[in-house]
Amino acid sequence: MRNIELRHLRYFIAVAQAGSVVAGARAVGIVQPALSRQIIELEAAIGTPLLARKARGVQLTVAGESFLRDATQLLANLQASRDRALRCAAGQLGELRLGVLPNYLSSAVVTEVLRAFRIACPEVKVLVDPMLSTEQIAAIRNRQVDGGIMAWRRHEAPHLTGIVLLSDRFVLAMPSSQTARHKQPKRLADVADLPFVWFDPARSSSQHRFLMTQCERAGFSPRVAQVGSDIPTVLGLVSAGMGCAFVPASLSTVCPPTVRLVPLPEVADRFDVEFAFDEEVATPAVRQFVQALQQVIDDRAS
Repeated sequence: MRNIELRHLRYFIAVAQAGSVVAGARAVGIVQPALSRQIIELEAAIGTPLLARKARGVQLTVAGESFLRDATQLLANLQASRDRALRCAAGQLGELRLGVLPNYLSSAVVTEVLRAFRIACPEVKVLVDPMLSTEQIAAIRNRQVDGGIMAWRRHEAPHLTGIVLLSDRFVLAMPSSQTARHKQPKRLADVADLPFVWFDPARSSSQHRFLMTQCERAGFSPRVAQVGSDIPTVLGLVSAGMGCAFVPASLSTVCPPTVRLVPLPEVADRFDVEFAFDEEVATPAVRQFVQALQQVIDDRAS
């Protein structure tokens, strides 16, 4: 039995729709004898006549009517599959998996980028997973996410490509009740005797090293009373009076009234928050996201 090829389907549909082999041949642009041979091959492959030859044209058999419906649907499905494949290749379809530092998800520039990407690629499903930077780096390496919005990339993952979204700095978060009772600190050494809420060093190693170095230069080693897993946890512990903590200054817009943010010169060095991804395995959706991101950055700079 010969294999049924797509040309057999197209030729059969043309004859069935035209009502004759001659008209079908004109429609597909081949000579009538060649088209007749193709129809005979198709009928032989199926094992039953599809067309009843009449004096004036052809008529579909019962089998032919059934096969016409299926062949038409098959070619339509094939075209739709082709269109979907092309749109996926162009980054217009599929999904984009992002890791994001929780405290930056609602920042103005991040929301602008997400909105711009949604407008440019409305049919790409965006999956956002809150993660710390080190977790994002591992997830990118293991292909669990396509990219991430993180800090300290240059220290933790210099092999990744990074595009700067914003820069931030640390400030000291203190319970508002404490700053009301005591003089506000001016230098880092002023808080040497206070208990601290700290990040898990294993999950934020670059941040830990930077802050520990600054404290040591100020002449003390921080007394860690509590450890928080992320920014919301740290702020909650500070609000509860468990200690003070170093947090990004960008939190000023969402900081609860029970916490006061105090700038200190020793921790004023700025750090970048970037969209990071692996250039070598970047998907079309990632490249579309980068385009949207660059457009937002350019618009904000103009």
